[in-house]
Amino acid sequence: MNSVVPLQRTEPAKQVGAVTAAIAILRCLGHHEDSLRLTEIVAKEGINPSTALNILRTLEYEGLVAFDRRTKRYTLASGLADLAAPLVKRDDPVTRAARAMVAAAQELHATIGLWRRVGDELELLHVADCGATIRIAFTLGRRLPMFLGAMGRLVAARGEWREEELDRGFAQVPWAKPPCYAAWKDEVTAAARDAVGIDRGHVNAGVLGVAVPLERAGPLRHVIAAALFDTSDHADPRVIAHRLRAVVDDADA
Repeated sequence: MNSVVPLQRTEPAKQVGAVTAAIAILRCLGHHEDSLRLTEIVAKEGINPSTALNILRTLEYEGLVAFDRRTKRYTLASGLADLAAPLVKRDDPVTRAARAMVAAAQELHATIGLWRRVGDELELLHVADCGATIRIAFTLGRRLPMFLGAMGRLVAARGEWREEELDRGFAQVPWAKPPCYAAWKDEVTAAARDAVGIDRGHVNAGVLGVAVPLERAGPLRHVIAAALFDTSDHADPRVIAHRLRAVVDDADA
């Protein structure tokens, strides 16, 4: 549902084709609940059949993919969980926040993202949604301009920006309904005072965005932001901000 076009990442000088293809295959299998045949993977990812088969055999040998020789179908294997175990076992504030977001998304009937500041962009690290049939969707890894929406008001509020930097950053945001710059500056001031950023339909029509900082003081490195349809009975910025702050409390516990 989210119509914002993410900024493109800078590609490495030379990509390794086999690695790129292997990652594409793993993502393909991960995006489908049912196991897939080689022909289905090839059709979906546009990979040469011989190349795909060799990669799948290697991934199976390494325990990252399982192959059912009766049905000739592939699926992800438990080796991936072993590979990711060090990440799963982490118990830092970011990991705790990601876990707490799941319950908050269900309660708020919202999609909640944990974003990380990367240069002049925000990158989505974790996402939790309410599971509704019609919901706002975000893609992990996407990057957006740092001054975009509710999150952007927080970034602007917590930084030491020259006026020309704010002006330039504001102009770079792909607004669906651009706010008045003076009004946006007032909302940045409010975000600094209240430690919450709010956007009502300026990024995506009909969508309410509410964001709070993960770091209570010092440099702002992470933002937790909720997005939900503004027509929802749950679309009260004060209630949403209070629930998001509870996620931050869980992260600090």
